[in-house]
Parts: sequence; structure tokens; C-alpha cells
Amino acid sequence: MNSSARILLVLLAAALLAGCASKTPMLKKQSEAQRNLGEAYLSQGDYTAALKELLEAESLYADDYLLQDDLGKAYTAKKRYETALIHFQRSIDLQPDYGPAKNNMGSALLLMERWDDAIEILNQVSNNILYATPHYPVYNLGWAYYNKKMYAKAVGYFNKALEIHPEFVLPMRGIALCHMAEGRLADATHWFEKAVDTAPRFQQLHYELAGAYLRSGSYEKAKTTLTATIEINDQTPIAAKAQRELAALSI
Repeated sequence: MNSSARILLVLLAAALLAGCASKTPMLKKQSEAQRNLGEAYLSQGDYTAALKELLEAESLYADDYLLQDDLGKAYTAKKRYETALIHFQRSIDLQPDYGPAKNNMGSALLLMERWDDAIEILNQVSNNILYATPHYPVYNLGWAYYNKKMYAKAVGYFNKALEIHPEFVLPMRGIALCHMAEGRLADATHWFEKAVDTAPRFQQLHYELAGAYLRSGSYEKAKTTLTATIEINDQTPIAAKAQRELAALSI
């Protein structure tokens, strides 16, 4: 190959690289628009439509840590947990200090009942003082320890979550469940009542409070609370269970 041919090849390669570089910002913009649409579907609970848009966004530009986190959330909602973990890890690789992806990965690991793996990743984000919503990973740590039957440690994390966000109802429920598991019915009832006062439309809480009343022998309170459970929404599986228990108590 003579020198003129070599120069021509170099110029062609440079032009090709320049063309690719000029396309990248445009592809990133198109990908971001698709991601925004996918996020809108995620917020509406339409996970199939969300996944379609997010995968289209990934085909345009994959190295977006927000997009990879969104894909993880969509796959988690579709119960494709192993695939979700791949995308959460990709998000973390792209942006190592991005706390939401670590918390979301921890949540997926909890759903997979991989308690120790969840604890490992959640500890990383709960110790990040720059994370805007630390009560979520702290609560998730409590839930992991609850499932490991380490109730005292779980209560410690639930209380820590409440120190950060006093109106956060899930750790209230977590403390109540820990006390129930330990047979401390009065303490469990107190926390279920506090949780119901905080989130009066949370049907599961009403049902669990009724269970605490039943175990304590407070049958009239149990009936009242089961009735309230059904009144929130009588078309749910929880309402069906409450109706059966209320019927049994009325015999």
C-alpha cells in the first residue's frame, strides 16, 4: 500500500469516528426521551409498557446509570429478579455513589430472600451521608434482620428509620411484627395502633391489628377492626380473609 492510500485510509477512519462522536449526543437525547416515557409508565404501574420504552432507550444509549436503575425497577416489578440485579449492578458500575440503585438492589435481594446479600449492599447506602432518603435502606435493613429472626437488631433499625422520618409507617409495622413474633402482644398492639393512626387507609395494618386483638382476647375490638378492614376495600384478598374471620367470631 503506497503512502497516498495510507493517508486516505487514515482520513476515512477519522471521518467515521467524527461521525460517530457527533451522533452520540443526539442518541443520548433520544434515549433520555424514551427513558422519561418509561419512567412515566413505571409511575403508573404499567410495567410492560415501561419495559418496552426502557429497552428502546437502552438500544439507543446504554451507558446511562438512571436508565439502568429504571430497567432494574421494571424487571423487579415483573418478578425477573436476576435480570433486575444485572441492571442495578450496571447502574452502580456507571455511578458508584448512586444510592437509589443500591437500595433498589437491596430491595430485590429481599424479595429473593437473600437476606445476607441484602444486608451487605444496604449497609453501603445506609452509611452514605449524602443519600437523600436514608430511612428507606435503614428500614430495609430492619426487614432483613426481621426475616433472619434477629428481632432486637431489626427493632433497632426500625427505630433508626423512625428517627429519620417519624411518620414513616412501615417501620412502625415492622416493630409491631417483631413484638408479635416475640409474644409481646401489648407492645405489638400499641405499634399497630400507632401505624393505623398514621396510615388509616393501609388495609393490611387494620387486618394485622385485628389479629393482635384476637391473640390478646379483645374480641370486640377485633370485630370492629375486621369490619374497618373490609370497609377500606371489600374486593381484596385481605378483605376476604377479614370477612371469614369476622363470620367465625359472630357464630
